[in-house]
Amino acid sequence: MLDELRAFTKTVENFDSLKSSEQIDFFGHFFIYIKKQSFFTPAQVEKAFSTLRLLPYSNIPKYLTDNSNKAKTRKKKIKFIKSKDGFHFLSAYETELVSKIKDVEEDFINFSINQENLEWKPSDIPFLTTKVKKNADFFSKLYFLLYHLENSIRKFLNQRLSSIIGANWESEITQTVDLAKAVTIRKETNMSEMLQDRGDSILFYCMWDDYGKIIRKYPQVFSIAKDCDEVLAHLNSLAKIRNAIAHNTATIPKEYQDELTLFLKKYIKIMKNNGC
Repeated sequence: MLDELRAFTKTVENFDSLKSSEQIDFFGHFFIYIKKQSFFTPAQVEKAFSTLRLLPYSNIPKYLTDNSNKAKTRKKKIKFIKSKDGFHFLSAYETELVSKIKDVEEDFINFSINQENLEWKPSDIPFLTTKVKKNADFFSKLYFLLYHLENSIRKFLNQRLSSIIGANWESEITQTVDLAKAVTIRKETNMSEMLQDRGDSILFYCMWDDYGKIIRKYPQVFSIAKDCDEVLAHLNSLAKIRNAIAHNTATIPKEYQDELTLFLKKYIKIMKNNGC
């Protein structure tokens, strides 16, 4: 729990400077929303202080009760709902508390598998070479970026096509754009108990070249014409990178690597140009 608590407290604005009573509130949030508990107890909060080697509040049970719906007097703000099992947050205070917690984006360079509960190591897999291990690490970083990028493109197209065409946009584009392969994949997925549903629109079954087809047919998804041309110019290379990762090619040319990072910089700017 130590690592989880440390990671969580880093997301709280000026956590180390807070009063111990204020830290109690955030520890409660940790148990409810990070540990996914239905309630938290004074003993758990006390353990959180101890785990992080922080000086605890003098009387945690009294603080929680005095700031709950079970307080004997109503002089203090109600923050918690007290039950026989423990405490939960009052909805209004919960919203106030969440506003003080920032999202921390995990650096994709440090992305790794949590091996704590595994009974094996990747190196236990037979016939692995140093080159294969290096490629696995390298390709995983590229895919991490591509996964984010592809989902962003899907959501952008969904939003813009809905605005331009209307609620029936999916029905129209399957008639005006050649998305036969995507339609077939969705049908096969829906008919199979083994394949998982990918998403709620045809875009989740499209290939990279399909996004290009849609954009060419509906260039007005972009507010600025040159943004449309910029995205189309890079989609072919992105498709090649994706296929290289999927099919275990020996390597990916450096010019493709450079193009991916360059396009991401451009894409972020393009999305801002289009109000995203």
